[in-house]
Amino acid sequence: MFLLFLLLDRSRLHGQNMVDTAFGKITAEDFHVSSPVVDSDASVVILEDIGQSTLDGYDHGWRVEFKRHRRLLIRNKKGFDAANITLSFSGEANGMGKLMTLRANTYNLDNGKVVQTKVEDEDMFLDSGENERMKERWTFPNVKEGSIIEYIFSIYYPSIYSLPSWDFQGTYPRLKSNYTVTFPSAFNYVFTKQGPVPRPQSYDSVKKEIAVGRYTVRAMTYTIHWEMKDVPSFKEEPYTSSMSNYVTGIRFQLSEFTNLNTERREKVMDSWKRLNENLYKYDAFGGIMTTNSHWLRKEVRSIVEDSLSDMDKAKALFGYVRDHFVTTERSLFSESGLTLKEIFKARQGSVAEINLLLTALMREAGLTADAVILSTRDNGRINPLYPITENFNYVIVRIRIGGKDYFLDATEPRLGFGRLPTDCYNGYARVVSERPDSAVFQPDSLVEFRFTTIFLSDNDSGDGMSGTYQGIEGYYASLDIRNEIADKGENTFFENIRKSYPFEAQLTDKHIDSLQALDQPVTVRYNFSFPTGGDDHLYFTPMLSDAMKENYFKDAERQYPVEMPNTIDDLYVLQMDIPHGYEIEELPKPVKVKLNEGDGWFEYGFVSNGQSLQFRSRLTLKRTFFQPGEYQSLRDFFALVVKKQNEPIVFRKKK
Repeated sequence: MFLLFLLLDRSRLHGQNMVDTAFGKITAEDFHVSSPVVDSDASVVILEDIGQSTLDGYDHGWRVEFKRHRRLLIRNKKGFDAANITLSFSGEANGMGKLMTLRANTYNLDNGKVVQTKVEDEDMFLDSGENERMKERWTFPNVKEGSIIEYIFSIYYPSIYSLPSWDFQGTYPRLKSNYTVTFPSAFNYVFTKQGPVPRPQSYDSVKKEIAVGRYTVRAMTYTIHWEMKDVPSFKEEPYTSSMSNYVTGIRFQLSEFTNLNTERREKVMDSWKRLNENLYKYDAFGGIMTTNSHWLRKEVRSIVEDSLSDMDKAKALFGYVRDHFVTTERSLFSESGLTLKEIFKARQGSVAEINLLLTALMREAGLTADAVILSTRDNGRINPLYPITENFNYVIVRIRIGGKDYFLDATEPRLGFGRLPTDCYNGYARVVSERPDSAVFQPDSLVEFRFTTIFLSDNDSGDGMSGTYQGIEGYYASLDIRNEIADKGENTFFENIRKSYPFEAQLTDKHIDSLQALDQPVTVRYNFSFPTGGDDHLYFTPMLSDAMKENYFKDAERQYPVEMPNTIDDLYVLQMDIPHGYEIEELPKPVKVKLNEGDGWFEYGFVSNGQSLQFRSRLTLKRTFFQPGEYQSLRDFFALVVKKQNEPIVFRKKK
């Protein structure tokens, strides 16, 4: 990712292309595509994707108009979903009604003739959402295999702090993808480009008069145009955190502007310090977490006593918010317009509102607490070199007790104190405080330790085996278990375990320890039994239901890095009697192998005295991030793990 400034004193280049004006001009040739990026697997091909963002003046100040024209070829039934369109926009900024600039058609080829079917106004539906957000949706009519769908629209954005971003690449291959931005010299933007974005194809400037509210501004207006052709689709790969980290595209952030009242140039987001100052003063962010009032003190005292230690106060307040408030949506700011008191009374709110509320409660209790903004894994990584606000999408809480930092998220119902969702471990983050700071959340710091022990012995009748199972789960596996049981109950949980065994097992004395101790991992315990039968040979897989069934990495090649959510330390120990009337015919060969030079290792082996045997398997992964060049060794490593964990011990009947 590169940081580039739009330098406003460059020499003028050749003319630019604007949003495509060929709407409705479809020819028979458009139905037959030939491109090196289109293969037989492509269910949809984007023939044209043309966008333009223009910053201009209007009656109430400045605003951005975003125009887009898209033309798609639906090649088969798998692509029919692409014919369902939803556009989200600010109702306030766009007149609270249907988008005025919106046209859409379906085209089919009938005996060499292009037949058009228009999407009528009555087939477009407007949905009102929260916070004055609107959604206009429709489904293209008469869509068949081989249809072309096309639509063009414009949306107004009230914020000038970031121009709409643009992705040249996406789920489907694109034959043509163009983007144009136009803005007056009163503004300067920084943009980050990701992937092989070309240099601008054109750069033009023209002096014009712009009406901005009660002002008339005479300024140079600059237009920059990018163009790409034959852009391949982005291929989703297992354990890739976010397409936005790798897809080819451009992101924008306002750097400075001319204040019309003072005619002075003002910096906007030129430093993390300034971002912190703006967020801390913003009513919908800092204004919530710094609230100090009589009602808040009263609520805090009803939850915690003054005599408690700081740690006990923190845990009590965290538990109260986690267990009594419902999360409605993700957001970086409080977008509901509610005050802190109204949020508290409603007992629900966005991620930002709930965690900012928790910050305010902690502060009122005399604790050192601050909000932390970050980007979740599915939203893409933060570039620490420049503060682009729109790249953040999540808020958590940092408290400092006894010189140690604890990070909290009260929006997950069964998440323990000092724990964060794995989606938050995505690198760089910012602490919003009187003294701004940064934090780094790396998935390498998360170790999922799992320890399983099984003891097996002959049953009294000698025609089967009985055993005890104890599994100490990793913390996030424990969270999954807690959520599953809350959703479906313990009986279903244990029934799923029973079904996972490779033989007909019976489970008794079933227990789950620490199920309500949310700060601790759970321990699953039960007794089980199964028949051994009277066959001449008995095939027994020592990993039972815990064997890894398939390789995480099936593809022969890898284009993007591997990003695992956590490191692994999985220890499995089995001690068993040799089944009554049988002897060992064949034991799997032991292995001990390293991944690279210490990135992980796998141990697998047996010890037997003729009457019983012990089996031990340990899988360790010390890193979570692997470059494509390291993929083959990672793939081979896990292929060996799968192979060995599914190898059976062969017992034969004694003669």
